[in-house]
Amino acid sequence: MSQGQGGPQWVPGGDARPDWNALAADADRKKSRKRWTIIGTCVGAAAVIGIVVALAIVNQGDDKGGDTAGPSATLPEATGSDDAEPTFGETTLPPIPSAREFISDADKDTAPFDVSGFYGEEPLEAGDRSYALVASDAGEDCAAFVSGDLAAQLTEQGCVALLRATFVGGGVGVTVGVAQLPSEEAALAVHGADVPGSVQVLPGGDAGALCDRGGCRTTRNQVGRYVYFAIAGNADGSPDSGDGTPAQQAARDGNDHAFAQIIRRGEVQASASASALVEERQRGQEENADE
Repeated sequence: MSQGQGGPQWVPGGDARPDWNALAADADRKKSRKRWTIIGTCVGAAAVIGIVVALAIVNQGDDKGGDTAGPSATLPEATGSDDAEPTFGETTLPPIPSAREFISDADKDTAPFDVSGFYGEEPLEAGDRSYALVASDAGEDCAAFVSGDLAAQLTEQGCVALLRATFVGGGVGVTVGVAQLPSEEAALAVHGADVPGSVQVLPGGDAGALCDRGGCRTTRNQVGRYVYFAIAGNADGSPDSGDGTPAQQAARDGNDHAFAQIIRRGEVQASASASALVEERQRGQEENADE
């Protein structure tokens, strides 16, 4: 008996049980056809939606007028010349000058140049070495504070003033001298002059006989518009000789201390200049806010 096309076939007079394998195969075929029908319908619908969206985007671009710039669009041409002066926005400060700028330019280096401000009263500290300040002086007659032909060089280059300080410690003493010149060029001329001479010893404290019998160590260097010197020896006045002696080290320490104090002078003035720029800008902003 047939139950319709594709149905299970039962044989009369035979086994009345259905063919379960045939039923399972038939069910699988029906499910497969239904699944592919659904997939095909979904793909078609997605394609239609994609076309509609694409047409909408194209129409939107046309409504705005003109083509849109792609990755190959060119940048706008620069305006103005390369030589134009830089301008600063309302919240931008100009570059702050460095310490070197201040100690090289007399128009900027206007802080008082005196012993108390330059040397203070603190000891000279270098590594594990300490030298107490025992004497100091200053004067505008630079030639009176140096020896040899160096005096003529300082006078020729217009030396403004010279500060001296003597430090004592560990059985040695060192006098440090710093000369202020009107310009960096003048200081370079003094430093580069091949003439004998150094700062004269300033006696004081336990260094009353410093360099009385010669044998002292000297240095001469320059930074900005300053030339600085050091002369060191045994505090008891005995001559120093050999390499690596405490007196030789004291001369180096005095040299480094003078350099550090000159740089500090520039840093203090640069910092004050920066603070003034900030305060000026703040006042300008407050005035604009009140208008």
